[in-house]
Amino acid sequence: MAYLDISSKSASILLSTDGADDPDQLVAVAAGELFEWAWLIGELAGWLQDADEHTRADFARCFGGYRTPDKTAWFATHIAERIAALLDGDRGQP
Repeated sequence: MAYLDISSKSASILLSTDGADDPDQLVAVAAGELFEWAWLIGELAGWLQDADEHTRADFARCFGGYRTPDKTAWFATHIAERIAALLDGDRGQP
């Protein structure tokens, strides 16, 4: 994943596709775990939407202006909604 500049070794290990025959392969994930991911991503989106100016400045410094907190919050909200919709049998369409 050369396009990601990840300074955290544990995050880079988690995001590595080394050893995967097909990076788009399906993997089994427990529904309860998916729900927790959706909840966490939704909480992060809400936190970013209401972030104070210091948090926004830290965010800009960490992400180098690549993405704004508002754009990230919008994207994270959609991810959370799609994961939650999967659990409702709606095939991930909010």
